[in-house]
Amino acid sequence: MACVATHRAERTAEERSRSFHILNVLRGLAAMSVITLHYPQAFAPFVASGAYLAVDLFFVMSGFVLARAYDVRLQDGMGGRAFIVTRLIRLYPFYILALALGTVELAYYYRNDHLAAEIILSSVFNFVMLPSPPVGIPYQPLFPANFVAWTLSFELFANAAYGFGFGVLTHKRLGVIVGISGLMLLALALVRGNLNGGAYWPDAHLAAIRVTFSFFVGVLIHRARETGKLAPLFSVKLPQIIIIAITVGALGSPISPVLRGLFDAACVLLVFPLIVAASIGRNPVPSRGMCAFLGEISYPIYVLQIPVFTIGVMGLPKLLPGLPQLPAPWSGILLLAALCTASWFMATRIDIPLRRRLNAAVLRHLQPG
Repeated sequence: MACVATHRAERTAEERSRSFHILNVLRGLAAMSVITLHYPQAFAPFVASGAYLAVDLFFVMSGFVLARAYDVRLQDGMGGRAFIVTRLIRLYPFYILALALGTVELAYYYRNDHLAAEIILSSVFNFVMLPSPPVGIPYQPLFPANFVAWTLSFELFANAAYGFGFGVLTHKRLGVIVGISGLMLLALALVRGNLNGGAYWPDAHLAAIRVTFSFFVGVLIHRARETGKLAPLFSVKLPQIIIIAITVGALGSPISPVLRGLFDAACVLLVFPLIVAASIGRNPVPSRGMCAFLGEISYPIYVLQIPVFTIGVMGLPKLLPGLPQLPAPWSGILLLAALCTASWFMATRIDIPLRRRLNAAVLRHLQPG
């Protein structure tokens, strides 16, 4: 019975997390925008210059979705350990695949630099989703084999704080945390000139502050909605095309370097929380069609982008110099379409069934009763 109840609860949490289908659209578009920023040579001139801010939008949506799916369960005694297990089960399959591919590419790239020991050590830490020590790999990345994975690691830290600290994270304390981290973000944006950072040890502090503010803002958005506070905000019925247009504008608009810091701060501190609030201000409806597709592929294409596009955009022309090359943006669009298709297949045929089995097998040993 415990196994059945756990499986039903997990399925319910998954369904609830997808009920606001506009969030699926935003996740998918944001993930694609990040890829254009990392590989501009494949997508020019369609490059989202501010796509690094997609990370902050991801964090806000994640905080809202997880609070909506797990606040009640944690209140009913789920426990922080069981919650973290569900998060690891959600993240690990695609993460390990990307890490394996990226490690092979990293070893090949540094094959003549005598960094084998450093690569092995970093891979050991990264395997358990911990940042690699600054052991000598150039630029000191937290995740050398897949540098975008810093966002997953820091979000997992925020998840742990939420799950294990659930009993003490009252509305007032969350407000204090969000207020302090928000002021720190504003100061950093103005001093640095942007909020593009977090993947390397010299700016790892920015990663911690970005996830702290945005994730817990998402949690607060859910709780404000549940308690009826800020009701006028959630009653706003913006057309979905407007929500999408604002998001695309925030991530893709070319902004003068003089105004970049202020623009980034405005997006993270105001625009993204308001976008999420506006997205959930309508009655939830089941995901369908393109909305479901974009939501399902958003995570795999995000985590797999580095190994897949590195070999597709940078590796193949060197390995196969006689291979015909499409010009940008068609080369990027074609590779992205292939990645989206493969991600959809792996997510629906492998990842989701695997996660259901793992949840059923593991959580029954952790749930009380």
